[in-house]
Amino acid sequence: MKLLWVDDEIEGFRPHILFLEKEGIEVRAVDHPADAIKILEKESFDLILLDYRMPEMNGLELLKEVKKAAPHIPVALVTMVTDRDIIEDSIAEEVFDYIVKPVQPSQILALLKRLQLKEIKQRRLGKKLIEIYREIESLPQDYEGWLRKGRLFSLWRIEAEEEETLESELSAQNLEFARWIERNYPSLLKEESYTMSHNVVAREVLPELNYAGKVAFFVFDNFRHDQFMRMLKELPRSLKVEQKDYMALLPTATPYARNSLFAGILPVDIERRHPGWTKDNRHEIELMLEQLREKGYSWAKLDFKKINSLNELKDIHVGNADMEVYVVNFLDLLSHLRQEIQALKELSPDGEGFIRWSSFVLSESNLFDKFTVLAQKGYVIFLTSDHGWVEAYNPAIIQGGGELTRGLRYKFGDSVKPQSKGVLLVRELREYGLPSLRGQGRLALATDYAYFVYPSDPHRFEKRYKGGIYHGGISLEEMVIPLIKLVAA
Repeated sequence: MKLLWVDDEIEGFRPHILFLEKEGIEVRAVDHPADAIKILEKESFDLILLDYRMPEMNGLELLKEVKKAAPHIPVALVTMVTDRDIIEDSIAEEVFDYIVKPVQPSQILALLKRLQLKEIKQRRLGKKLIEIYREIESLPQDYEGWLRKGRLFSLWRIEAEEEETLESELSAQNLEFARWIERNYPSLLKEESYTMSHNVVAREVLPELNYAGKVAFFVFDNFRHDQFMRMLKELPRSLKVEQKDYMALLPTATPYARNSLFAGILPVDIERRHPGWTKDNRHEIELMLEQLREKGYSWAKLDFKKINSLNELKDIHVGNADMEVYVVNFLDLLSHLRQEIQALKELSPDGEGFIRWSSFVLSESNLFDKFTVLAQKGYVIFLTSDHGWVEAYNPAIIQGGGELTRGLRYKFGDSVKPQSKGVLLVRELREYGLPSLRGQGRLALATDYAYFVYPSDPHRFEKRYKGGIYHGGISLEEMVIPLIKLVAA
């Protein structure tokens, strides 16, 4: 490896340099900042070592110049143990690390070994991402193929959060997915072999209630596939994990996907039985009880709780009923408030920030301890969501009258009329398993990363809503949902 060492007293480090050279490190040693900049214009290095206290230019000033000349080369700063402000400033300037005086050759070797390990990991990551990409490209455009693509994109996103290739490939796949949904969604609902929101409880959850006698069902509102994958990494080893994926119903929103999750039937059938119940989510307990009764589980004692705050999640007492259902609502509420309250937007400025913030909130809830308690009591635990979400950046103009509903990724209305690409217009709602209510005879669904704006003042709406976290439309992130099963290991 190759090291550039900049120190105005570099001659005093000749024994260190000899030691490093015996270890196979090529060292270029200079005593003047200007010489270092000239060298960087001609040569490349694996690491640059800068002393902070130099008379002509201090280390932070030189660091800024180095970053201009060679932004890709990691830099370590040599400073005193008392230079706390300097250390903080250097971190802000994206310094790789720092060494506290007196400098020892072993410290420099440790830094170089860390860099070597980082390069190895990057090469392995690159190879892994290529494998993921090739598998995605090889998968067929069918139900199982799209589920697998959704999971692979979640793995890709976790491995490489800021990867531009990921975003462009995911966008391209989402456009293909939307076309496939437009062609195939009605037949998906008719074909009994496909697991979706309205049949996943009957197929996967209730059989375990019959077998084990006790089930806990956690539904995280507006929680994406990759968020679950991150959660799985933190689970205690005392829990055994199984996972299956399925598709959320359209629109990917609570009144439809989640009501059907608990009802075990499509929204059109919920509305036929109970007029007005698909307008909101006020009847989820009744729908769950109705499904239990119809599927032959009326004997099961149901405990159904909606959790609307972190404190409520902390305070739940688990393990008291045959079937326990916990609907974690407050993360979705916060995603909506994020667009309205600047302080929340600053806490989670983008999608990745929202994910990290959500993970932190859940880590404060002692939720994993509750999973462990349930498993020890013999419960089979299921985790899922009603739908995922996207970070929307592409405004799509939509026209219509005053009867249009409010969603930014889906709108019902007799007069709804898309004026932009990236919108699917559904004219026959019953083919999509949806009721046709008065004034709501058609449905516009956003695809890819679009969100709706009105033609009257599109720039005002764009400024307000661009970059928001929304759901209701068609994307792999919104529709591919995991069902995670936990039992005692």
